[in-house]
Amino acid sequence: MALRTKLTELLGIRHPVLLAPMGGTAGGALAAAVSGAGGLGLIGGGRSDAEWLEREFTAARNQTVGCGFIVAQGSEAGGHGAARATFPLVPAVVDTVAASGSDVPVVAAGGIADGRGVAAALMLGAAGVMMGTRFHAAEESLLPRPAKMRIVKGSGDNTLRTKIFDIAAGGDWPQEYTGRVLPNRFSEEWRGREAMLVADPTELVRYAEARAANDFDTAVIHAGEGIDLIHAIEPAGEILARVVAEAETALAQRFS
Repeated sequence: MALRTKLTELLGIRHPVLLAPMGGTAGGALAAAVSGAGGLGLIGGGRSDAEWLEREFTAARNQTVGCGFIVAQGSEAGGHGAARATFPLVPAVVDTVAASGSDVPVVAAGGIADGRGVAAALMLGAAGVMMGTRFHAAEESLLPRPAKMRIVKGSGDNTLRTKIFDIAAGGDWPQEYTGRVLPNRFSEEWRGREAMLVADPTELVRYAEARAANDFDTAVIHAGEGIDLIHAIEPAGEILARVVAEAETALAQRFS
């Protein structure tokens, strides 16, 4: 069964799956691979300059890609978010949008890493899903391979929400939005001592150097709770094809 929704009609895509615009790692090649496989790839322009964006849009070649999104994201997601879990949040947002009289499609995100998650989101009223962490570990992602391997080997039980890396990077995220990350030596060193980190400019310099050197014992790796479902670094097109097939099978069984 084909997964045709309000989102696929609006965007003119075959599958209701969007690539999360992950800052610094969702570049043109990854966005193009997702679009080429029937979804919509979004380039992650957060914290990047115009030169980086231009380079990544050029890397997307002739594929239709975007930059930015509409989305109901739960706290299971990697990266920044608030406190609500995905599956209670999505139907609440769907109902709120419907009550407003709007026909804006709701996209679900947070902890969705395979076709079962896609099927569940559609059953809750979402018109599609946005996947970040699963594509974070795709071959085309700009994330360095050692970081991808940490995602593959990691467990959702080990992820944590923290402000430590935002503080170290000098970020200005609002206080209520923490980031879900894989723990490392740096986070363990500063957990519970965030106020001391704020007051220690030498650590901010050390952190910047570690990021530049791809030292992931110190530098952040954003990852959602769905990493238990990620078992290999694969091409984005293969990931999307399998996810869609799994979702179609799950929904067909539900309605058979």
